[in-house]
Amino acid sequence: MKRIFAILLALALLLGCAAAEPVAAETEKEIMGSVNINGAFELRCALPEGYQLLTISADGAQYIALVTSEDPVKPMMFLSVGYDELMSSLDRLNDLDDEALEKIADSFRDEDVVEISYAYTAYGTKLMVVKEAREETDFVDFYTVYKGYEVEFVLTRGTDEESLPLTDAYVEMAIAFLSEMDFVPVAE
Repeated sequence: MKRIFAILLALALLLGCAAAEPVAAETEKEIMGSVNINGAFELRCALPEGYQLLTISADGAQYIALVTSEDPVKPMMFLSVGYDELMSSLDRLNDLDDEALEKIADSFRDEDVVEISYAYTAYGTKLMVVKEAREETDFVDFYTVYKGYEVEFVLTRGTDEESLPLTDAYVEMAIAFLSEMDFVPVAE
């Protein structure tokens, strides 16, 4: 009987810790700004260590920000979130068929020589990964859709002449950033 009680107590403590963890993670997220076309959302994010957020524009219809490191050799990231009437019926990029995805991919190919692949956030949202196809990659562009809003997140080399190459670790950092970026509905 004591053993069952000890197991139940241990499970209760474990479940209590697991339930408390998301609340702690939520308080660490920075409020970025808001967008309000297809419903009002507050954007929140967890910045990578050593990075800061500079909001460039937050006019309600679109949010644009620069995420930079204190170290100029580390990559920079550029975020744009804006409503697109053509995407208004979509909850996520996952909802598009292959033909529609190919049309979006072609729009990136029209501007540069790129390789297109797909990745997923930690929560299953599909990301189109557009990587410059040159000897040294200068940018990786992540594109997705959420509730009619186009989300584009561009990873570029740092500002220093000795800037670091865009390695898979930096690509994973960008995907982690997008995984933890929240669209929080604003109560009216």
